[in-house]
Amino acid sequence: MNKSLLQSIIVIGIVLFSSKVFSQQLVAPKKRPNVLLLVADDMNWDSPGCFGGAAPEITPNIDKLADQGIRFYHAYVNISICTPSRSVMLTGLYPQNNGAQAFQRILPDIQTLPNILNEKGFLCGTIGKPLNQQELFRWSVTYQWQGVGDEDEWGRDPNVYKEFCSSFFQMAKGSKQPFFLMASSHDPHRPYGEGNNGKENFEKVRSSKTFKSKEVVVPKFIPDLPDTRKEMAGYCTSVRRLDDMMGTILDELKKSGHYDNTIVIFLSDHGMSLPFAKVNCYVQSTKTPLIIRWPDQIAKGSSDKEHMISTVDLMPTILEAVGISSDSPTDGRSFLPLLKGDSQEGRDAVFTQFNHIHGRTPYPMRSMITKEYTYIFNPWSNGKRSYRAAPMSGLSFKAMQRAAEKNPQIRDRIHHLQRRTVEEFYDLRKDPHSIKNLLNSKESQSGYEEEISKLRDRMLEWMIEFKDPAVNAYKNRQSPESLEKFMGQFTAQARAEKEALVPYEKAKGYRF
Repeated sequence: MNKSLLQSIIVIGIVLFSSKVFSQQLVAPKKRPNVLLLVADDMNWDSPGCFGGAAPEITPNIDKLADQGIRFYHAYVNISICTPSRSVMLTGLYPQNNGAQAFQRILPDIQTLPNILNEKGFLCGTIGKPLNQQELFRWSVTYQWQGVGDEDEWGRDPNVYKEFCSSFFQMAKGSKQPFFLMASSHDPHRPYGEGNNGKENFEKVRSSKTFKSKEVVVPKFIPDLPDTRKEMAGYCTSVRRLDDMMGTILDELKKSGHYDNTIVIFLSDHGMSLPFAKVNCYVQSTKTPLIIRWPDQIAKGSSDKEHMISTVDLMPTILEAVGISSDSPTDGRSFLPLLKGDSQEGRDAVFTQFNHIHGRTPYPMRSMITKEYTYIFNPWSNGKRSYRAAPMSGLSFKAMQRAAEKNPQIRDRIHHLQRRTVEEFYDLRKDPHSIKNLLNSKESQSGYEEEISKLRDRMLEWMIEFKDPAVNAYKNRQSPESLEKFMGQFTAQARAEKEALVPYEKAKGYRF
């Protein structure tokens, strides 16, 4: 064990306790299950082997975890970008209600999961992809990155997680407190594959397995091209390094003696960084590989292919599982009955969304997803405005552009990605990768009128109930003038909110 690291962790833990929390934790905590939340960064739901696999033997440790718990085949995050997605997980509120519609601050009066658990005597720690606002999260222990600058250089060395988790589990054991640990990898977020480059504090090592282009499975929502395969090989190599890290943490949990009394939850914050996935509202944008292991409570090797789950439900589920009631407002509800093999009514649809990044050009999108259909509302689409996002900066999109010069199908696919239509509708039974928009013409939507109408109505009901700022635009979606007015207001507000964050970011020394 690295003694200096252990000492720094202990110091950080003591310093971050407020007097109120510290006094509460002097009282013997009630015996409760521990919670270990493992979060991947930018990983598609079907990349792990236990959900299909993007390459052979890609995730042996995650697959082993699935064998010991339950897999959910219809679990979704609410938004396909990291900070707002994780903010939903830790507040139980949709972005418009917790304040983090993009890379933004959670509202100051919001209760968070680690804060609530902390007040009940839990030791709460976090390592990996950072969620700031310590005044709200009140983490007992955090890993302090040794370097500064680009976070893409962090969180890609399983040994860093090994040392931190070993020390953290020892602290929990010594203090006789239940714990909540959120361990977030930076893999398989770009850049893919590479190992240590010799830079100081460059926390990245080589994956235990390097994949070749011929070994990978190219997602059906993009064309199978040589450079697409090359990019997927790098992505799969990073997924394997994520799995290395997960295995390391679980090994340390076993060594600590906490394994049999810990609820382990694994998922991804959203889909992969490829066109039509991350920064969108398609199934592959927000579907997540949710796995939960809870000894003596969840049947080993079980799966749920019936119910739909949103990560807005995660916080109320964890609180109920550890026996804590909270009067904190929530937009979700516990799915604890599903963990115990029961059924639960009202779990046949989820709502997902996207807003903007750092206040730049917004692309507001809303989606209602069932197991059979997807309905999407794009108020930004006017036939002129062009969509652009980070997943289009890699090898795959550039390869698509070259191929489009001779291939009209790929050319049409790129045009749809960049322009969209105000409304989209997909039959997931026939088209699970959302290729054919059935709202392109009256002819193609023939026979689907009833289902389209139902999802439109459900979308409106959801937007009204949860105070979506785009609700009036949705009501007037047939009016180009109304949509352009909304886009002008939405864009101005996004930029104003981001500008208003600058003093806070300067004072705290970080940028959302």
